[in-house]
Amino acid sequence: MTSIKKRLLRTAALCLLVLLTLASLGGCSASGNRSEYVSDTQSEVGTREPQAPQPKRPRVALTFDDGPHNVRTKLIVDELNKYGYHATFFVVGNRVDGTEYRGGDAMVYAAQNGNEIGIHGYTHEMSVKYSSCSDERYEYEISNTARAILEKLPDYEIRLMRPIGGAISEQRVRESPYAIINWSVDTLDYTFRSPEGDTEQIDAIVQNALADVSDGDIILMHDIYNNTYEATVIILARLHEMGFDVVTVSELLGEELSAGVRYTRGKNN
Repeated sequence: MTSIKKRLLRTAALCLLVLLTLASLGGCSASGNRSEYVSDTQSEVGTREPQAPQPKRPRVALTFDDGPHNVRTKLIVDELNKYGYHATFFVVGNRVDGTEYRGGDAMVYAAQNGNEIGIHGYTHEMSVKYSSCSDERYEYEISNTARAILEKLPDYEIRLMRPIGGAISEQRVRESPYAIINWSVDTLDYTFRSPEGDTEQIDAIVQNALADVSDGDIILMHDIYNNTYEATVIILARLHEMGFDVVTVSELLGEELSAGVRYTRGKNN
């Protein structure tokens, strides 16, 4: 073999060795970079500050008696929807299945929009006190209202009842298959129902609702009056500004809710 050929072979071998060495160094460098990147990322995640828990918002339950009303109940539901709020409607049976206020469809509309339906009574005769009326009359008022609700909402679970005027005997509370719901805030809206659109009366309803409102309150209103609807628009906007959530009675009471117990606020009495 000539000297030239020997030199060419040595040169080729040397070049091959250099290439292999560079390739090996490049692979180590890439691996090292990846390891360093992962380590930095894990370090960053490991030292991230934990998120502080969000403060619990105060909650109240708006409740509406004496409906449903074919116009005003729907308007109130639409107003609740603007804020993602829900309320509880204690309905009168013969206003669900009868012609007065023609409210059956409005009740269905309320339930379909996430609101709660409870029993109020079938005839709403103020002379009929659940604290003293006969067992036959009491059964008529409650069972016929339940029937009227279920004819419109066949799969609905009725959990609540509010006696007419809030009066009911302790025995009937204990034996009731429903939770008995009274209230802690009375807006007295039924005394400010005429003339319709009277700003002083609407302001009085708003003031009664919000003057001392606090977390856990159950607020009494009536969805059959125009002034109540007008006041509800203002009340919902104010509660929203004040940081309140408006929820159903069942949502407010949660796991505490039980049949055969009377409630006036976020606790029993």
